[in-house]
This record gives sequence, structure tokens and C-alpha cells, in this order.
Amino acid sequence: YYLQHGQARAAARTQAIAGLGLRAGGRLAEAREQLTAALEVLRAEPDHDTVRALGALAEVEVFAGSPDADRLTTEALTLSQALGASASQLCDLLTIRGIFLNHASRLSEAVAYDREAARVAARDGDSSRLGRALLNLNVALSATDPAAAAEAARTADQQAARLGFGRHFVAVDSRRTLAGLALESDDLDTAERLTEQNVAASHGTGPAPEFLALLDLAAVRAARGQARRALEAVTTARSVLAGVSSGSVLLARADELEAGLRLSLGDLQSPAELAASLPAVPRQLLLARVALAAGNHEAALDRLGQLDLGSLPPRQALLRQTLVTAAAIVRGDPAVAGLAADLLEVTRRLGFCATVLAAAPQVAGYLVEHSTQVRPDPFLARLIAAALRVRSAQPERATGAPGSGLAASLTDAEMRVLKLLPTSTYVQMADTLYISRNTVKTHLRSIYHKLLVASRSEAIERAVDLRLL
Repeated sequence: YYLQHGQARAAARTQAIAGLGLRAGGRLAEAREQLTAALEVLRAEPDHDTVRALGALAEVEVFAGSPDADRLTTEALTLSQALGASASQLCDLLTIRGIFLNHASRLSEAVAYDREAARVAARDGDSSRLGRALLNLNVALSATDPAAAAEAARTADQQAARLGFGRHFVAVDSRRTLAGLALESDDLDTAERLTEQNVAASHGTGPAPEFLALLDLAAVRAARGQARRALEAVTTARSVLAGVSSGSVLLARADELEAGLRLSLGDLQSPAELAASLPAVPRQLLLARVALAAGNHEAALDRLGQLDLGSLPPRQALLRQTLVTAAAIVRGDPAVAGLAADLLEVTRRLGFCATVLAAAPQVAGYLVEHSTQVRPDPFLARLIAAALRVRSAQPERATGAPGSGLAASLTDAEMRVLKLLPTSTYVQMADTLYISRNTVKTHLRSIYHKLLVASRSEAIERAVDLRLL
């Protein structure tokens, strides 16, 4: 009608409204088509309708994982500020820009936009938008303040469940935060449960949420030592973004995760090739890991030396510290004990156990071999248990049946004692198993004899080699 009467702008506004409806219904491809066509007309004389259409198209591209998301979120924000947009519209645009930056792992920028969105919403008295902005802020802050992020995510998840918004992206993001923090603390059952909920809930909500949920599933499988199943999840995630160009910031996440998985399987060539697609800092960290896997600690330290420590966010700074410690282990540096102690302290403070152990199996091996030299506590017990799992999953150890090479098979009672050996004192073993300390000592003498070792640390290392731990 409008076109027949020469009212091209009115027709474009109608197309934009149709695009908004299609976006709300999850029909992203059709929404993109309508909004793009509308903007061809609306951009000629920008007004608030132009901003509304730009914002909707930007949101479509963010959740589609498109490389155009960066340009469109910036354009929409710039135009809205130039035209004096309403507080609600500005808050929405700041929020979607923050989500894009979070997807792109540009966390410091994401925090800045999320904080500004929260400030605008609070000033306007908009509690709904304030809650959304604060949740996004806590998702971005999960790399620096896990405890605060977890509390905010739990609150958001409960609220979303109460309102029946289990499939809303706010609920999905809150569960992603909780799953990620559970993974870091080695609570793999919780991480897997939340991640599987997100895989189911994100289906049909847009490529980006589904892609990220599948990558989270791959990370959980990797932590369980299931590298090949993790690679299957990465492949499935890539298929979700099959129609997206290679410039997508999301695809770099898949490249980084796949590189780590292939490295854990002993493949040094593929990770080096995948590193080429990564931003500068992740690329240098990955190439340092490849160098360490090849036994070249000098090349690894050269890569790490090129990073500006002062500009790294906490998780990447911890990764760098982990790899520096791993290099010291590889070269037999006498300072390694101090480096490992410092690394443990930072890991305890930040809570990023999985990050440390996944980055450097050398550190996992060191923790296992020296577990008897530290005073056990709940944090160290979890860390050492995870280190045992990482070390036993290394490709050179995954041969032969568990226990093959023993002088004699261990009894069930001896196996129960052996499982506690890396993380418990003799008294704790006795209390846990409801046996006397003398019985613990008797079992240990028999274990040492059967493992052909003479000390606790040797017994732990031998048990890992035999895949008994």
C-alpha cells in the first residue's frame, strides 16, 4: 500500500516493525532480510525509527555470531546518542554492545558498557533493565570475581525459573556463568548438568547461544579426560555457525578450544595452524603451550615474554603464570618450588583450577608428584584430584589395561587406601575408612611392595603411570 502511494519511508517503517516481530519469534534470517531492506531507506534520513531498526539488526547479528555485529552495535549506539535517544533505548543498545564484547572475549570493554547500561537504567528507575545490565556485568566479571558472579547468576537463574523464562538468554547466560564456575572448581557433575540444560534451552534461540552452549559442553568433556568426545562437540558447534563467515569472533573461541584439545592428544601441528586465526594474546599463549609440549622451554618463554603483563586480564595473566611455571618444570629450574607456590596462591584466590590444569599438563604432573609435600585442605584436595585426572588422560599414559605391570594385584582395601593417598594423611585415611592407623600402615607397606616403590610420592607417580589413579 505505502509503496503504491509513493510512501517509501512509511513502507520501510512497516518492514522494520515486521523485522522486530520476526526477531522476537527467533526467525533471525527473515528478520535480517526485513531489517536490512528497511535500513536501506531509513538510513537516508536518520531518525529514531532508524535507531530502532539498527538496534534490532545489531541484536540479530550478535546472536547469529556475525562479524557484522561489531560494526552494527557501534553504529546504532553512535546514532542513538547523536539523536538523543530515550534512556530505555540507550540502555538496550549499551547492553547488546556489552553482550557482543563478552562473546568476543573483550571483557574489560564489556564491563565498561555493562556498567554504563546499569547506570542509565538506575537513573531512569527501570528495574527490569537494571537487572539485565547487572547480570551481564557479572557474567563479564566472572573472570575477576567468581564469587560475586556466581551469587548474581544464581539469583538471576532462580528469578528466570520463577517467571518461566528458562529459555530466555538471561537465564541461559546465568547458567553459563554457574557452569563455568563449577567447571573451574572441579564440580564437573554440576557443570555438566547446567551445560546440558543450556544446550537444550538454547536450541532455536539463535546460533550464538547454541554455539556457546556446545563449546561449554566440549569444555566439560575435556575436563573429564574425554578429548575426542569434546572434539565432537566442537565440530557440532561449528556446524551451528556454518552460514557465518570466518570473520566471526565466536569461531576464534572454537579454534582456541580445539587447539587445546588436539594438543592434549599429542598433535602439535594442528594447534600451531589454528593459532593463526586467534587474536594476538591468545595466539601467543597457545604457541607457548605448543612449544612446551615439544619440550622447547626457551621458545615458550620467548612467546610469553612478548606479552604485556600489565595489560592482561586476570585469567590470561594466570595462564601466563601457569606456562612460566611449566617452563621452569621442563628445564628443571631450582626456583620451580617458589613459582609453583605462587601459582597455587593465585589459583586459590581466583578459583580457576581448570584453567591452570588444562593449560599445562606439566603443572598437573608436578602437583601429583609433590602432593605429599603440602598440607592438604579442601581446595588442594580438589586441585590434586583434578591434576590426577589430567595426568592420567595424557596420551602417553593411555596404553595398556589399568594396573598392568604390577608385581601383584591390589586388594579392594588397598585400592581404597591408594585412592586417598594423594590428598590425605594417615590419620585422615583411618578416619575416612573407619580403620586403625596401624591397618593403614599395613596396607601401605603392601601397596609399596606391589608397586615396587619405596615412598609415598613414588607410589603416587607409579599409580598414575599404571592408571590406578
